[in-house]
Amino acid sequence: MLISVYMPTHNRGPLLRRAIDSVLAQTHQDLELLVVDDGSKDGTWAVLQEYMAADPRVRAFRHDKPQGACVARNRAIHEARGKFVTGLDDDDTFVPERLALLLQHYDSQYAFICSGYFWVTQKRAKPTMCNDKVITLDAQLDANHATNQVFVERERMLAIGGFDEELVALQDYDCFTRLIKAYGPAFRLGQPLQNIFVEHGGQRISSQRKSRLGFARFMQKHGADMQRRQLINHAFWLKMRLQEPFSVAELLTSLTAGHLKMKLGHLYRYGLKLKSS
Repeated sequence: MLISVYMPTHNRGPLLRRAIDSVLAQTHQDLELLVVDDGSKDGTWAVLQEYMAADPRVRAFRHDKPQGACVARNRAIHEARGKFVTGLDDDDTFVPERLALLLQHYDSQYAFICSGYFWVTQKRAKPTMCNDKVITLDAQLDANHATNQVFVERERMLAIGGFDEELVALQDYDCFTRLIKAYGPAFRLGQPLQNIFVEHGGQRISSQRKSRLGFARFMQKHGADMQRRQLINHAFWLKMRLQEPFSVAELLTSLTAGHLKMKLGHLYRYGLKLKSS
């Protein structure tokens, strides 16, 4: 069963090789890797040409000017030949069994399947979101329980229009939420099947302006489906992302709206700032 892996890239240098190698080393070998070089200026295209010459499973495409990760992902999905597609960021890696296990556990009754991951810092690799979970729309509107990659039938991605190219943040969250709206609950396999690397010096977190615009656009698209609890939760995630201070009342309201463990993890990771009285 052919599986297509899409990967946008832009000026990643040596990190790109690590990501590509993790795909080509999968235990499930019936795959293709579609990499879209989104206007890189650092020799990325030469690296991709090298891989294409060495392995026919690698297919690369190039944009002369950067058009954004969502445009790159959508191009790769349109070019894909597999029944299933899944993505990988160019600074992360798959564990060797990822594709095999996701294919093994796939069930078409779910919109898509995803998995837990290792949150990798310089000190440790922490298993995260590693519990089996049926992701309902109600749960997904609280927070993105699908992590940052899903395994899905290509035709379903095409049917929903792929990634929203107008969004400047929360593109994954929006896409996966639309899949659930279209095809019903999804399933998260409680095993860490990819490594998400942080503290490597590259840019991962959106700017404050992009974060505000992304959250606002997400609310325009999905806010009418949210309950008060979900609106409170989104206000918490935005404050965490922007590193804005809470009033005591805001903090207490946020913590009583659910997802206490996840929120405490964010507070531990990013720190708590309280507004001065």
